[in-house]
Amino acid sequence: MSKPYDRYDQAALALLSDLQGWRLRAIERVVLSSALWSERDREIHVKPMTEVMGEIDLRNRGCDWRRVLARHRTPDGNLELVLPIAELPKIPLLDLTITVAGNPVYRITKDEGARIEAGHVIHLGKIAGLIPQATPVHLLDFLASLFYCPSHAYQAVWEKYHRFSMENFDAWMESAIHDAQHEYLMSEWRQFPFDIARHYSEWQALAQRIGTVARRHVVPDCLSGAENPLIALPHLFREIREQGREPERIIGSPDIQLLLGLLCVAVEEADARAHRGDPDAAKFISAYFGYGYRWMAFAKCSIPTDKPFTISMKEKRAIYFSPNSRRRLSLLEYWRKEAWQMVAFADAETNHVVVTISDTAVRLKHRPIVKDEVGGTIRDSVDEEANTFELYLRYDSSRDRKERIYIKCPLRLTRIHSAMLWVTMVITAFGIYLLLSRGLPPIPEKPSKESLVSRGLTAKDATLILVPVAFAASFLLIRDTSTLSSFVRRIRQSILLFELFALLATAFILLAIYHIRVG
Repeated sequence: MSKPYDRYDQAALALLSDLQGWRLRAIERVVLSSALWSERDREIHVKPMTEVMGEIDLRNRGCDWRRVLARHRTPDGNLELVLPIAELPKIPLLDLTITVAGNPVYRITKDEGARIEAGHVIHLGKIAGLIPQATPVHLLDFLASLFYCPSHAYQAVWEKYHRFSMENFDAWMESAIHDAQHEYLMSEWRQFPFDIARHYSEWQALAQRIGTVARRHVVPDCLSGAENPLIALPHLFREIREQGREPERIIGSPDIQLLLGLLCVAVEEADARAHRGDPDAAKFISAYFGYGYRWMAFAKCSIPTDKPFTISMKEKRAIYFSPNSRRRLSLLEYWRKEAWQMVAFADAETNHVVVTISDTAVRLKHRPIVKDEVGGTIRDSVDEEANTFELYLRYDSSRDRKERIYIKCPLRLTRIHSAMLWVTMVITAFGIYLLLSRGLPPIPEKPSKESLVSRGLTAKDATLILVPVAFAASFLLIRDTSTLSSFVRRIRQSILLFELFALLATAFILLAIYHIRVG
């Protein structure tokens, strides 16, 4: 890991620990514009920092805002801080732009952000009594490696096993994860200053216990470092070497055993206490597993001290038709066409989210279903919820609302487009039936000298029957308004294409065998 922003960590951790304490409202607009990408526009209204400092100081134990003012004030009277901007999933993002107080800013690197996230999780663990106050010296580096994963090398190994996975069978999946991790760690043996094979079985047992707890709190993700901590070990030792330090003098196999054991006990204890209603334990375990497959974007920026300002962020995010973006679609999901959108919904006093569809040929079939992180339907009442065929709106300000929600948007063609496709399919199928019933000769009871030509179709009959071909072709060749509508209609369009070629093949076969009479 590169050198963190040490002089900003105290303020960044305090702000990250209480997002609702300094954010008045967050408004997110999601536009489903294609089958690959959704366009997102997020706006956060922030309270004046002078108002925030007195409130967060009491809640976060240890942030001296007077020192922050003294060290980070710029000549123009502003504050230069690292702000947590938004929580983003570890999926492809395009055109990410961030504006704070009207000025474009750049975000700090992911590994530096991972160190702040690790410090935040350690802070939550200490508050909950899950992590000792005297933490192991390598715990921060270890957690930062977990949150920075996955690496491209492990993704390549996992894809080889994932290609043949049967994901409905949990036991088979556990075996596939075990095999992929073992192959990856053995291929990275040069990164370790000790024999990894000697310790793998013992460490894998601890990692499996952590993964078992994860399934009760988040959607399973085989590429999550928090859920599968062993995949982060090569990155940890690689970063130590890049910093010019000798790993064999700094961290050894007993240290890894200690860290994995401490993390396993903390996670299991937090799971048990969270089910008994302990809010501190629930916050710790949610943050730990959450950072395994999401990351917080931090930005270094100059902000005013005594007046409110806004944070704006725009991006294009990949659309997935399953809650787990790294799982292949089942046949039922492939047919239903339900787009899933993850939204951070408790990072301000009030959260607003609006999901719209830009393609006029696509609509929302019914009200989208809101799920939590383990796939359960959220039935809690909210301040406002509305939906039409074009949009879904949700607004809430309750303090105990879910931190992250998944919105399942059922996509369908508009009624007129859907009806025209079905009518065309029926007409084309009926045309095939007419060609076969009228063109094929009946089986004669007695031998007949009547020629096949006299029993075939006339040119007028064939023309009348083949008229639907042009009608069907117009639907197949028409240019879709977007890739989203083409994705939604792809199954029926494929059926129609099959019927079209079947109709043409039938007509050509009849012409070749039985002839079509001109007169």
